[in-house]
Formats: sequence, structure tokens, C-alpha cells
Amino acid sequence: MEVAHKIGFKEVSFQYEPIAAAFDYESTIEREELVLIVDIGGGTSDFSLVRLSPERRFVDDRHDDILATGGVHIGGTDFDKQLSLQGVMPLFGYGSRMKSQAYMPTSHHMNLATWHTINAVYSQKSQISLASMRYDIVDTGGIDRLFKLIEQRAGHWLAMEVEETKIQLTEADSRHVPLDRIQPGLSVELSRALFESSIEALLTRVRNSVSKLLNDAGVSVDLVDTVFFTGGSSGIPALRNSVSAMLPNARHVEGNIFGSIGSGLAIEAKKRYG
Repeated sequence: MEVAHKIGFKEVSFQYEPIAAAFDYESTIEREELVLIVDIGGGTSDFSLVRLSPERRFVDDRHDDILATGGVHIGGTDFDKQLSLQGVMPLFGYGSRMKSQAYMPTSHHMNLATWHTINAVYSQKSQISLASMRYDIVDTGGIDRLFKLIEQRAGHWLAMEVEETKIQLTEADSRHVPLDRIQPGLSVELSRALFESSIEALLTRVRNSVSKLLNDAGVSVDLVDTVFFTGGSSGIPALRNSVSAMLPNARHVEGNIFGSIGSGLAIEAKKRYG
């Protein structure tokens, strides 16, 4: 806020993103509804249970209409990570056995599957650790591919391929991913079934967060009229189905996954500042 004032803004205020999305949806309805806003972004999943109506949209103070809010630190990058670990990292030694029959340590693959830690795999310390480990691995094919990936600094390229696969699996049943950059003829077929299996534990945490929110509000599932989905990761079918199944009487509305929050903030700004 201090920075905004320094560059010339006279008035600065804030609104929660899920509430902004609620105001965007409220501009389209014709009757009162109890709405669960499900905002799944890149790093967090945020939920709000809000009472909306055509009459309420002109009220300045909406505090009493917000029955409960909640969330969990799960978002698009977490879904990418699980798809990478389960579908791609085995090609690079993830799950390999050592001669002792123990599994190869996973820290390198965890870093490679996590966008903001990819560069850690390129460090001298990491490469020395991998080199010393190679002599104790039964099948060295995977770790040798990992060395080639490190040599090419191809971690972010691979992460983008995984993210693109996640996006395409919203509509498609599978995606063929060529990996010739690492090794001629290397590829992997990633399916929606594998993706959904890899993120099930995350979906359980999302459902638990929604259940807690409803309990905090003292609202039973049959009283929720609408589930409104927004945010870039809300398009994942397994996620939508997982949340929707909790509220069988509610209708399911998909907002503009990237624009609903911005539209809602514009509505709120007009109300506050004219």
C-alpha cells in the first residue's frame, strides 16, 4: 500500500480474490443463491461460501453475506509436480534400486519436479552426489539420462512439457511427449488416468478443506445452491468432479478461469470509487 501511495494513488483498498469472483458471478444471477466459490490458482486453492442475490449486489458492506472462507496451499504447480514424479521422473532414475535394494534418494527428482528448485539440480554439490551414487545403482539408464538433462540445463523445458500435458489432459485422454532432446527416440505417453491417480492425495486435501469450510459455516451440503469454479487450475476434470460430488444438489458453474476475479474487482472498484 505504501508503494502505491508513493507512485500517486490516493486511495488503496483490497478485496479477497474468491470474493471478487463471487461478485462477478453475482452480476449474472436473477435470484438469491448460496454459492461456494472454488478458486484454484497456481499455488493455492481458496474457497468462500457467500450469499449472493440481485438485490445484495448494490449493498456496500457485504461482510454478513460471507459465511466462511478457507483454503489450502495446493495449486497448479503441485499438480504438475505429481504428474512429473509419477509419469516422467522414472525415466530419469526416480524409483531406481541401489545394489543394497534400497531406493535411490529422491531429493534430486523432487527438485527437478518443482519449478522453483530446478536450478538446485545443476549445482556442483548435487552433481557430485549423483556421480558418487551412480556406482551403487543397479540399472544406470535413468541416472545417465538425468546427467544428460543436467548437461543441457533442460529442467525448465521438461517442466513446461509437463505443464502443457496437464493442460491438454483437461480435454484429451492422453498425450505423447517426445523427449528426443535428452535421448534420440525417447518419449513417454502420459494419460489422464495416471494424472488423476497421481493427484488423488491432493484432491483429498482439497475436499477436506471444503468440508471444514462448510462445518465452520454451519451449513449442510444440501443447502448449497451453486459451485462456482474459477482460477487457472479449476479446469482439471478430476478436481471439479471431486468437489462437485460433495454437493450433489448444487449446480456447477464454470466462470472465466482467468478473468472472473478481474471482472469482480472492477465491479467492486466501481462501487467503492465510482
